[in-house]
Amino acid sequence: MRTVKLIAVVVFLASPFAHADVGMLTQVNGAVSIIIGGSSQAAVPFIKVNTGDKLMLGNGARVQMVYFGNGRQEMWKSGGQVEIGSLESKSTGKPEVTQLPPLVVNQLAKTPAAGQQGKTGMVRVRSMSNPDTVARLDKQYRELKADLAKDDTTPEIFLLSGLIENKELSRAREVLAELAGKPGYKSVVDHFTPIVNAAAATK
Repeated sequence: MRTVKLIAVVVFLASPFAHADVGMLTQVNGAVSIIIGGSSQAAVPFIKVNTGDKLMLGNGARVQMVYFGNGRQEMWKSGGQVEIGSLESKSTGKPEVTQLPPLVVNQLAKTPAAGQQGKTGMVRVRSMSNPDTVARLDKQYRELKADLAKDDTTPEIFLLSGLIENKELSRAREVLAELAGKPGYKSVVDHFTPIVNAAAATK
């Protein structure tokens, strides 16, 4: 029995999901800080989060995040503290909740975290583009744009992440050019531009 328990512990510790991120911040507006392991820092879009992390929102601030485990997208507004859970957040307030499709969540989870855009190995692209895959990306993107709020940048994050993974770098640059200068998309452009450049450099 002791041997079985020991094996179970070793397998868990070796599992790639043992310390996996549970979600990612996709939009941050206003004064927002995040407490990770007792250390506080400014929260920015594309930070990956884990269970026990805490968000501190100032008055008028907004934070949107997605949970990778179940596709739950939360939008938190105004002041207060939000504690990250495994599949949903804890707070005295209530968020606006949207359910994202599995295809979208899987793609969002592949987006490099904030500060990792230019690191070698952080951008993985397919050896060849698959037209069927790109067509599915476009279809899902259009559906997201129709279903989500107009100021929600999730569709663009999904599309850019998918285009980069499928080595559609010219198309990704076109999308970034279209978004440049549009209100609310600066963080998306700033995040994905170096990712596209890094992917192009590895071709």
